[in-house]
Amino acid sequence: MIGGLWAASLAGAYYAGVSLRGEPRVSVVAGVRPAAVETIGGRPVGKRVMTAEQALTDERRRASEDGAPDDEGDVDGLTTEECRKRFERIASLPPSRERNLEYYKLISQWARIDGEGALAAAATIDEPKLRYELRESALRNWARGNPEAAYAFAMANPNKDLPESRMQLVFDGLGRSDPDKALAFFDAHRGELEKQGDRASMVFDELYERGGHDQLVSWAERQPSGKMRDMALNRIIDRWARYDPAGAKDWMERSVTNKENIGPARVELAESWARVNPQEALNWVGSLPVKERDGDYYDRIFGRWIQYDRNAAAQQLASQPPGPHLDRPIEKYTYEVMRQNPADTMPWAQSINDEGRRWRAVERVADAWRSKDKAGLQQYVLSGGFTEEQQRKLLRIEEKKK
Repeated sequence: MIGGLWAASLAGAYYAGVSLRGEPRVSVVAGVRPAAVETIGGRPVGKRVMTAEQALTDERRRASEDGAPDDEGDVDGLTTEECRKRFERIASLPPSRERNLEYYKLISQWARIDGEGALAAAATIDEPKLRYELRESALRNWARGNPEAAYAFAMANPNKDLPESRMQLVFDGLGRSDPDKALAFFDAHRGELEKQGDRASMVFDELYERGGHDQLVSWAERQPSGKMRDMALNRIIDRWARYDPAGAKDWMERSVTNKENIGPARVELAESWARVNPQEALNWVGSLPVKERDGDYYDRIFGRWIQYDRNAAAQQLASQPPGPHLDRPIEKYTYEVMRQNPADTMPWAQSINDEGRRWRAVERVADAWRSKDKAGLQQYVLSGGFTEEQQRKLLRIEEKKK
């Protein structure tokens, strides 16, 4: 049975359906949004979608669980000769977790003062997994201590034996290096880094989260117009808005001068603001001129809102004036709740404006409904204003051969 509020709203609504690319027409209720779907709890269920920083955190957690953390210890006064002696001592120990941890600590420190030497030492270890992880650590920490040398060595790969992920390891280490050192590397390799946007962005994210706010802001403001400046501004806005959305907004409005980057910068602000206060983020989008309220802003805001508190997100979605800008948020919400309550989810699917998206959503909800209550789906479809063709598809009825 469909929800009472939605059923009542049908009386005053009218139906429309435009066929695109030969797809079946699907009824849509114009000007009306259904109520939030009743589900178990208000939190999302289903597959977790990880951001880049969450994936990085998970990667580090797994490495730590395996006993392969990178050491953050001081290397002042450490010499290559001392590292060699420590390595020989550790190599004489019987295999154990404690021995491995000593290896990890030594290689991560050694690489920061002599990356090539640390890599060569790690290559002499017989155990394949340990050898592989230590060589990764050596390359990563070499980039922390001397990014120029590590980058050149990884690019050349003179012995053709470095890990396939060698360049990513260099950028990981760059993100953990001193901000001034990392930014000097960006200045020296601007052209190359502009072609590696994702890697450069992750370095900026890491530097920001490690306390580099002031240095990054100052550096970004000095950059000439171009891809590097746009990337830097957008990464700072994304991170800044997670802690101080209003401050990030003010800085964005002063700093983003490239008209082509206004939209991408606002997308970053919208999504990160929604992590902190989605209602305020939505209010900000609503304060923009109507022509500037891009659908991507709503998609990012409601995407996070649905992830963190789908019931509150649904209530806000239901109160919004209908329009194509809400198609993707409604689609996300539909897929989030359809397996728990497909009957009350169907009106949400039908309220999507885009014909193709609407039909795909209706079919998916019907599939979920069929597995829970085949009779209920049949009753709804046969009395819901669907065409005969739609009914056959949704009820999986084979057309009789003539």
